[in-house]
Amino acid sequence: MLPGTASRSLLVASAIALVAACSKPSLPGDLVVTAITTGREVASGGRIKEDSRTNMFWTTDTFYVAVETSGSAADVTMVARWTGPEDTEAEASKTLSPKGPTITTFEAHPPGGRWPAGDYRVEILVNGISQGTRELNARS
Repeated sequence: MLPGTASRSLLVASAIALVAACSKPSLPGDLVVTAITTGREVASGGRIKEDSRTNMFWTTDTFYVAVETSGSAADVTMVARWTGPEDTEAEASKTLSPKGPTITTFEAHPPGGRWPAGDYRVEILVNGISQGTRELNARS
């Protein structure tokens, strides 16, 4: 064996194991989340209106998130989970069977008419597998 060959082999094997451990479990079918967009208003077709796309909200705003997917799958559960200050939580869930490009929109209304001011995060899950997060801020 050449000098350093065992070390290089061990390094390559470790790198492969690390990549495998960090990759997400695959979704059903060939479904892929291609975009997650937040904003204040929804346009027809479920997209967030171009001029309302933001991650900065007023405490009285409704939070909207649009999730774009490609591919197909049967009976998947998509969840939008918002978390924020003062243990604030909101969650919305939909069961769908997308066939091709699809936009799924979720909304969270301010509890009692006003979100506590501060930083929020919305996480998108498909069949319990996280597909990404977006950071938000609500201010007075």
